[in-house]
Amino acid sequence: MSQAPNGRLQRLYRHTIMKILASITVLLMLVGCATPAPDVVTFQDATGLQTDLLGENLLDTKSATREMIWLNASRVFKTQHEFNYYLEVHYAANEETGYLDIYPGKSLVLIADGREMKLDGIGSLNSRRVQKTVVGEDALYETSAETLRLIANAKQVKVKVIGRNGIVEREFGPENFDRFKRFVARSVDVAPRPVLQPAFPGFPPGMYRRSF
Repeated sequence: MSQAPNGRLQRLYRHTIMKILASITVLLMLVGCATPAPDVVTFQDATGLQTDLLGENLLDTKSATREMIWLNASRVFKTQHEFNYYLEVHYAANEETGYLDIYPGKSLVLIADGREMKLDGIGSLNSRRVQKTVVGEDALYETSAETLRLIANAKQVKVKVIGRNGIVEREFGPENFDRFKRFVARSVDVAPRPVLQPAFPGFPPGMYRRSF
């Protein structure tokens, strides 16, 4: 893989991934609420470049909480042979709780079987939005195949998201591990293959935005 992209490219990749997430959400609404979300979906943009996305990976908690955190993963191609891996944090809460205000820098901390990894991102400033009584924000972090494998193969993964308004901590459950294992098996451990058409040709990226 090539060296890390600059902030402008990271914002572009984040915008692309958010559009893909929104397309998945709308597609599932149209085909029925009972349809389970696919673990990994593949899209192509107008130039034929591919994005593999593990989305809607909610880090659930058994106790009552004011905030919700998703930790998603993606492989975004820049050319037919060059790509970057990303972890994406999506935060949502009611208006009373407010934004976490994820700041630029090492604001995502993962602890996999005791091994701490601090990921560097550009923060959530340009991604904040409100829908009715729910606020949301996203932060994107470039990562590596090694880190994704560590997450998928660990026995325990703790997640800490740091913002100006506090810290939110979660822990992986069995479903999160299963989803990451499937993403690694499909998009990390297997060499990329050309995709002839979008996975959902009727819902190309760019048509919708996520609602929260």
